Amino acid sequence: MSSSLKEISINELQVGMFIVKMDISWIKSPFLLHRRAIKSENDIILFEKSGVKVLTIDLDKSQILSENKSEQEAAQSESHEFQNPMTDKLKTDALKEVPLNKELNNAIQFKEQACEAFNEINDLVKNNQPIPVRKLEPLIDETISSLLRNNQALLTLMHLKRSEEKLFSHSFGVMSLALTFAINEGVNKEDLKTLGLAALLHDIGWAQLPLNLFGKAKKYTDNEFKVVRQHQKIANIIVSKSDTISSAVKQLMMQHHERIDGSGYPDNLRDKQIDPLARILILSDYYDESVHGLLDRPGLIPSEALRLLYKEAVHNKQDKEQVELLIKLLGIYPLTSAIELTSGEKGLVVEVNREKPFVPVVKIIYTAEGNALANPLIIDLEKDDKNRQIKGLVDFLSNKADPQNLLVVGEV
Repeated sequence: MSSSLKEISINELQVGMFIVKMDISWIKSPFLLHRRAIKSENDIILFEKSGVKVLTIDLDKSQILSENKSEQEAAQSESHEFQNPMTDKLKTDALKEVPLNKELNNAIQFKEQACEAFNEINDLVKNNQPIPVRKLEPLIDETISSLLRNNQALLTLMHLKRSEEKLFSHSFGVMSLALTFAINEGVNKEDLKTLGLAALLHDIGWAQLPLNLFGKAKKYTDNEFKVVRQHQKIANIIVSKSDTISSAVKQLMMQHHERIDGSGYPDNLRDKQIDPLARILILSDYYDESVHGLLDRPGLIPSEALRLLYKEAVHNKQDKEQVELLIKLLGIYPLTSAIELTSGEKGLVVEVNREKPFVPVVKIIYTAEGNALANPLIIDLEKDDKNRQIKGLVDFLSNKADPQNLLVVGEV
């Protein structure tokens, strides 16, 4: 056993320790991966309840707030450089195990299958039939698996232009983003599944409303807005027909339009009245609506959608801490952002570098002279031998910004 690794009993487990192994299987574990930092006393309680007796911790990656630091520090001095466990959550290593292009192919096929299942559910809802949760649970499990392999694949699909299946694409996109956020923050498996199901079904009430209002992208009339605001209550009636949908899922669904200043609907909840998981769903839903024009205004480019969320957070309508985490997660230049380089070339962000957000992987589509490339170039700006840098976002107000309409992503 490495000098930085130490075997301990469950009674010795403390907040701040970084676990690399335990004596129960992954299936029985309350968390997605065995490798994780202990963030709270509640984490320890969950391990005790799941039957864990012996664990192995990595002292290098642990940050133990106790009087017994001497042993930890001694081990650290003989081993690797100290690392902050906050950077080792379900994040970089776990989420980058499969190359993006490979996982993207998996994600495309999976999304097609998920669409078929969702449409079957939609037909049942239209005929006032209960929702068979057993059909949806595998979708959530596969979403989580894909996100663990490489979360940028599903996030890429979430940002693509949508022309058909808007209700499914929105629901699937919100689920993908909400679960990405939750995994990144170390949410346990049970809560992940609750959040995933709530995200997938959060707008199911629209199945019984005029879909021409969904994504109208123009200001609603007073009467239209009254109709739109009914979709949550309708959804609650729909899911109440299914005995297997928990009250926790229903609560998250009902809260996805609330705001922490009390200005949301349907119950004008404020601050701590809103479930912590619902706050993730609220942000994910609002971001996807903003990017794809599903509100009463046209869609925004990803960076502008994040700017809008941050502005609302400053005015206490959104959870500021979580908005900042979302911005960090999606990057300064989120996937599919249209950017101009210092070379004058224009292209799209195709992979985010979370450790170095200013140097993502980009696809160069236009030359500095404004000519479209027959074979676009994929460049990792961190390793670019020409030292290109992002000058800024493409100014779509200019007629010459995107002459062949190649910077609006409709497919991968």
